[in-house]
Amino acid sequence: MNYGKILYMSEFSNTIRAALLALLLMIAAIPAWSQDTLHLSLQDAIQRGVDSSKELRLSQAKVQEAMARLSQAKDQKLPSIKASLMASEAYIPTRTLQIKGLMDKAMKLPSTSMIYLGTFGVNQAIFAGNKLKYAEESAQLLQQIAGLEAQGDQESVVLSIIQSYINLFKIDENLKILHQNLQDVEGRLEETIKFKDQGLATENDVLRFELQKANVQLSLIDLQNNRRVANYAMDILLGFPEQTILQVDSVGHPGGEVIPLQTLIDSAMVNRQELAAYRYRHQISDLDIRNIKADKLPTLGAGLTTYYLNPTKRLIPPAHSFLVPVTLGLNFSWNISSLYTTKHRLSEAEIKRQEVQVSEQATVDKIKVEVNKDYRAYLQSLERIDVLKTAVAQARENDRIMELKYRNQLATTTDRIDAQTLLYQSLVNLGLAQADASAAYFQLLRSTGTLNDKP
Repeated sequence: MNYGKILYMSEFSNTIRAALLALLLMIAAIPAWSQDTLHLSLQDAIQRGVDSSKELRLSQAKVQEAMARLSQAKDQKLPSIKASLMASEAYIPTRTLQIKGLMDKAMKLPSTSMIYLGTFGVNQAIFAGNKLKYAEESAQLLQQIAGLEAQGDQESVVLSIIQSYINLFKIDENLKILHQNLQDVEGRLEETIKFKDQGLATENDVLRFELQKANVQLSLIDLQNNRRVANYAMDILLGFPEQTILQVDSVGHPGGEVIPLQTLIDSAMVNRQELAAYRYRHQISDLDIRNIKADKLPTLGAGLTTYYLNPTKRLIPPAHSFLVPVTLGLNFSWNISSLYTTKHRLSEAEIKRQEVQVSEQATVDKIKVEVNKDYRAYLQSLERIDVLKTAVAQARENDRIMELKYRNQLATTTDRIDAQTLLYQSLVNLGLAQADASAAYFQLLRSTGTLNDKP
């Protein structure tokens, strides 16, 4: 009798039983989830995430800020109205005043003299070199840019929600397959135990299936923990209570004819918010140059000013004891030095305009590379699906054949376990590939600037 082999089998069995006991204790230590469960479609997740996104709130605040700057630019066209009132009291040490040659008698002066001086003026710019017009147009363009940037931020948020949703779906699919795998392993284990009792299988065969069962259970524990982490992150992202358990739907994967790469690049050139913003930045650069040139021109304005002169001590004096002169006129001014002091400012503005042009070209190149990269990744994901579908079919046939051989004792326990493991691994890989294809598709939509257009 081989006592070494018996001792080894006994130690191996004890190790397996200890691992299973520890596993059961770990499962018992995991608190049961008593939180609310919420079924969530992808479209609902996107809508909820967009509504609760703090990043989009900040983007909207920037749009409102740009709108406020536009209103300020429009306010500059309104007439300016100013009013002031000054009261002062003069102390006069000299009590008499006599100017020789002008005054025959000395004039007696009071010790103090009070005066009220008030002004009320209205001024309206008639011509200021179109600077007010340029300021308003520039503010309008900045508002358009802020709106485009907000759209780009929304696409980023939507893509982040989709990726999180798909990640949760992938974990759920893996859990389903692992649970099914665990059921099959448990069935094989019960069957092998019966075979052992009938003398058709050995203790080692039973131990192998017990070890496979323990490995599947450990994988389940890891994956369940990953789901809790992903679920929590999704709750935070969508603004749900932190303990809400989310159930997601299948995202499928796009099919049909693949759009040519050049068509996608052309779409990106039209729809990407960054490029649309550059069209406005070019106009702003032109306005900056025209605004500097406007500094060389004279300005013309009209003004009306009313003065209130009251030399008495009473704020509201008696009739005929105060003056209210009114002036009405035109104001013309010309800073002649601007004819030669704006030269370097124009050079700087021209350089900035060239920088915008170069930056736009660099952005175009970057977008082309990005679209090409995402397009290739999407094609690769579709190719992986085709290959993995074939692999699943082959794994199913291999598992079927190995099951027949095992039942007829033409295959070992290791061969049977390997065949089953290959089948479930191929199923997992196919599910992940299909989810990855969906993620790659949405990423491609983001690259072409059409993600917000999809329902």
